[in-house]
Amino acid sequence: MPATRLVGIDMVELGRRRHYVHGLIEPDVTGARAAIKRLRDSGTRISFTGWIAKCLADAAAESGDINVLRKGRSLYAFEAVHVAMPIEATFDGKPVPLPYLVRDCESKTVLDITGEIDSLKSAGPSHEMVLADRKAARMAKVSILLPSVARRFAMKLMLRDPVRVHDMMGALCVTAVGMFGASGGWPIVIPTGHALVIAVGGIAHKPVLMDDSAAAEPRELLNLTMSFDHDVIDGAPAARFTARLIEMLEAGHGLDFL
Repeated sequence: MPATRLVGIDMVELGRRRHYVHGLIEPDVTGARAAIKRLRDSGTRISFTGWIAKCLADAAAESGDINVLRKGRSLYAFEAVHVAMPIEATFDGKPVPLPYLVRDCESKTVLDITGEIDSLKSAGPSHEMVLADRKAARMAKVSILLPSVARRFAMKLMLRDPVRVHDMMGALCVTAVGMFGASGGWPIVIPTGHALVIAVGGIAHKPVLMDDSAAAEPRELLNLTMSFDHDVIDGAPAARFTARLIEMLEAGHGLDFL
């Protein structure tokens, strides 16, 4: 079992203390998927999950109410939007999930983010654990030598500092389940300690009424689960953020560079 799995188990255990509210949305990504296909046909690869992370980061940068963490009775709001995402890479011929942090995601293009993901996947065994940096990876390797009680206590102490948490794992997370394929389906994420976790499910093909007309068109609807930490994000800001994120996804935000 890789050290990252033990660290993930500890994070979930600590995250159970948070109070998450889940929302299920179906943005129409027909246009965005067509744009990504055109880019790929022209030789430019685009990571679908990376594109969602870009939309998330830009929407969060506009909001100001989402990229936050808590310490006691204080909320810490961050300008830089770091987005955590698990990335599956091949290690000794087997797929291994790597926890990765896209730093300053709001200031990067979709191509930049895709490049980072591809670079990590091809990096090999030296990047078996990529949390925020090599120092964090070394800490994770040392921590697995401790009993679970001591390991979780040390992690709890570390997580008391919102600035350190933001630097190591960010306040936002995107995870792509991928198990649903083209059949649709919403994954319900496990708690992670992030202020917001977006879980990417399947894409369902459904008839949709367009422009208030009587005719329905077949469209590609992406099943997304939005999990907000209600301890730091209230319902109204969450609703406004979700509406803006849907707008970006349906407009193919960040893909207009052909």
